[in-house]
Amino acid sequence: MDHPAQQYYNPHLTAAEERTLLRRNYLLLMTGQAALGLIGPDILGIAVEPRPDAVGLHFAVADRTPEVEEDTQHITDDLEVFLGGGPDQRSRILTQIHVGRPDTAWPGRAHALLYIAKLPEAE
Repeated sequence: MDHPAQQYYNPHLTAAEERTLLRRNYLLLMTGQAALGLIGPDILGIAVEPRPDAVGLHFAVADRTPEVEEDTQHITDDLEVFLGGGPDQRSRILTQIHVGRPDTAWPGRAHALLYIAKLPEAE
């Protein structure tokens, strides 16, 4: 009998594509854990960009306040702890903060989305 997860597996992935997908999902999970309790009202979006030897965190924020700076730094610090001892323990964590809505102008849109705030439509 097949494992229930088999329905989500794509047998046409190459070994390299599978590793890339697993790493992306791992980094999303670890970033989600790091962000728990730290996504304040001014954080509008978080995206994760797996790079060869780094992890890019893209934040879309309403305003770059000291609280936002502190929250994004805590997320980065916690992510570093969560990655310790794992396959990405030596990966640098790069943070990019974009002031504005998480729309198509936000560089994070091109990467794995972790969080998007529910916002009223732009006028």
